[in-house]
Amino acid sequence: MADAYYIWRLAEAAQQIDLLAGFLATRHAPGPDHLAEPAECAGAGRAAVAAGRLEEALDRIDQLREHAAPWAGHPHHPGEPGAAEHDARVWDYAKDMLRAEHGPGHAPPAATRDLLQRLRLLQRKICALPQADAQARADAHYLVGRGAMAVELGRPGAARRELRRLRALADRYAGTHVT
Repeated sequence: MADAYYIWRLAEAAQQIDLLAGFLATRHAPGPDHLAEPAECAGAGRAAVAAGRLEEALDRIDQLREHAAPWAGHPHHPGEPGAAEHDARVWDYAKDMLRAEHGPGHAPPAATRDLLQRLRLLQRKICALPQADAQARADAHYLVGRGAMAVELGRPGAARRELRRLRALADRYAGTHVT
């Protein structure tokens, strides 16, 4: 299995290539071949991602950014997103890559809905506990995020493990079992 961080970086590269290529495809510049070079660069970047050549893909992103630089003030210029927005954009790409490597997981929709509800309910309960400090709330958010990721990847067993970890966290701060 490829390293999860490496897969995440490849997903970031794929997302950036698509974002910049899409922006550049809508720009009008002088000359008959103004779209050819960015399109070739994007194609080469996508091929590098598909082959797992991260450094080459990152080089192609730099080239695409250079092509997009003249439109830096344009209201639709991709720019640099904040951390949360960036993660949200990349997550779908990473899920697709993980699914391609590990195959799709299968879980009944009712079971996944139930797991997500239980995770989120317990998260809210932990965060509402007066004795829960900032670290406990951060841990709760982290565990729920991992559980939700497992559900999205079709891995209910992994989501249940995160639910158990969340219950242990709740027990530590509440002194009793929280469901």
